Amino acid sequence: MAKPDEIPTLLDAEEAFEQGDVETAMLICEGLIGEDERRAPVEVLYLAAECLLEIQEPEEALHYLDIALSRAPGEDVLIHARGICLFEVSRFEEAALCFEEVSESDTAIGEAFYYLAVLAERSGDEEAAGRLYARAVDCDPENLVPPRDWPIKAVRKIFGEVVEDLPALLSQWMGKIELVIAELPNDEDLKRSGSTVSPLVLCMFDGGEPCSPIGDSPTGWLRSSPTRVQVFRRNLGKCALDDYELHQELLEAVLWELMEFLGLSEDHLIELGLDPRETEDPLDA
Repeated sequence: MAKPDEIPTLLDAEEAFEQGDVETAMLICEGLIGEDERRAPVEVLYLAAECLLEIQEPEEALHYLDIALSRAPGEDVLIHARGICLFEVSRFEEAALCFEEVSESDTAIGEAFYYLAVLAERSGDEEAAGRLYARAVDCDPENLVPPRDWPIKAVRKIFGEVVEDLPALLSQWMGKIELVIAELPNDEDLKRSGSTVSPLVLCMFDGGEPCSPIGDSPTGWLRSSPTRVQVFRRNLGKCALDDYELHQELLEAVLWELMEFLGLSEDHLIELGLDPRETEDPLDA
């Protein structure tokens, strides 16, 4: 990284991003972009978009990518990243066009076939999805694997173990919520409360009124409850290949939903008996 008396460079931003310090990487990019973003280097705009995608701001990322593509039209990496942004905001037809363009180029990106497979899966074309998943793995076997088809019974079992392993108050709170195993989030799910929800979301609370914590008593923070929690089986298969990974992914997803619904912070979780430092980064997902 740059010394205090030096102006940070794109290389500094790239190093910060690779080390997982997305906030620093984004701050450096903003400094390099300056007031006239249309004159910023394409590489900086691209990295800024990557940072924004990492912190789940696809609309902002799309803005930078559109500027970058106006400067470097036809650049596969930019087109692919734009496709991911469009996918994340559920503009599926436009996303497919981006992924198809990249997949037909001489330097095909394996992940483009993977996203086309996900889109085929959402449309119900299982045959095409299977073929595209296989093509993605063939193109990039070091980084991509076919999704696992988790049985509903296995998802229920491990979800139950996640709930049982939570501290008592949280476990009791979660135990009162109906569990629904769904295949994939539908279009209405992805537009919940007018916010943008990733099509790759793992679980989602439905019903009830989200709230904010009041007072110093943990029991007062759990005064509202959703009517059900949906868990999306096919999305779990894209990120969990064994029981341990499934447990961890469900734990992370449940904690994020719980924090959002109840307005809790990490400090609240610690008071409730769950120290994030003792888990495998459940709040970094």
